[in-house]
Amino acid sequence: MKTLYIHIPFCKKKCFYCSFVVSVGQERRIGSYLDSLEREARQYSREEIQSVYIGGGTPTLMSLDELKKLFSIVRKNFDVVSNAQWTIESNPEGLSSSKLKLLKEKGVDRISLGAQTLNDKYLKYLGRNHDSSMAIEAFERIKDIGFDNVNIDLMFAFPDQTMSELKKDVEAVIRLGSDHLSLYTLTVEEHSRFYTRNIQLEDSQYQAAQYLLVCGVLEAEGFHQYEISNFAKPSKISQHNLKYWQGGEYIGLGVGAHSYIDGERFWNTSRLNDYMAAMQKGSSAKEGSEILTVFDQMKEVVLFGLRMNRGISVERTKERFGCFLNDEQKEKIDRFIENGFLIEGDGYLKASPKGRLVLDELCAQLI
Repeated sequence: MKTLYIHIPFCKKKCFYCSFVVSVGQERRIGSYLDSLEREARQYSREEIQSVYIGGGTPTLMSLDELKKLFSIVRKNFDVVSNAQWTIESNPEGLSSSKLKLLKEKGVDRISLGAQTLNDKYLKYLGRNHDSSMAIEAFERIKDIGFDNVNIDLMFAFPDQTMSELKKDVEAVIRLGSDHLSLYTLTVEEHSRFYTRNIQLEDSQYQAAQYLLVCGVLEAEGFHQYEISNFAKPSKISQHNLKYWQGGEYIGLGVGAHSYIDGERFWNTSRLNDYMAAMQKGSSAKEGSEILTVFDQMKEVVLFGLRMNRGISVERTKERFGCFLNDEQKEKIDRFIENGFLIEGDGYLKASPKGRLVLDELCAQLI
């Protein structure tokens, strides 16, 4: 079974920290975009789907009729299993009770709320459309409608953000009653507004200390860290992301969306007009692709698996692919274990708390 990702690239304004947004202020084009999504969906001929994730911009900006059309597209073209987890991304603004009721009626059981922070100073810094009170009201509205699996995106490592400010932010999210938290650091992409202003981020050691602070506060409050940046209450794990980290197959619909099927990774054009033109002509919007060898597939499963707290089962990985890492990579892993970055035990290989702080560097060396 595969997972399904649907990219809805529309948002009210270009986010302050983004370097690229497919379309800004083009909500009037959503109808035509949905028509394109439907044409693309028909190409997959009743694939069985175990989770659906709708994101990429602010899908809940769509009207009730547009949302109904989107769910109809999915149901008509895919066989979604009865216990599938349906996630939709949303920002606090414009999340009305009527839309929430419709989402629940259509099968959505998980909402990811892009709060980013509950500190108004940093929300203003990011140029967000909401303040902390709007984020809190949106969260409470979600819960009042009956959603019992709500993720909050939390960002940290703002320039000059103190440990005290960060701790208060995390505690504020916990007080709301969030079921899941996805943690992100502020990054400066080339050509973004932060980049042109020469924004200087905190050094890596301070960011590491902030990360450990967040992990400690969440663990004390009953959150289980199951992936390097994701924390969940019992039974509230993101099934869509878990499948991705385990090297599962996925279908991506929409502009810029990526898919991975039968060892091939391919992606659509990131230009909205080109994507819609291709769909209207009944042709492919594919911009590029790559075939992964069995060894490449195995290597990716190892790298993604190390992001998860439980790590990877060495034997199951060997059985699945018929191979494991080469001698040079094994030597590097042995060295990482000796230096306390990785841990091997009970048939699993995983990153230590120390290793998670530099996991990107470890994985880069393994590649």
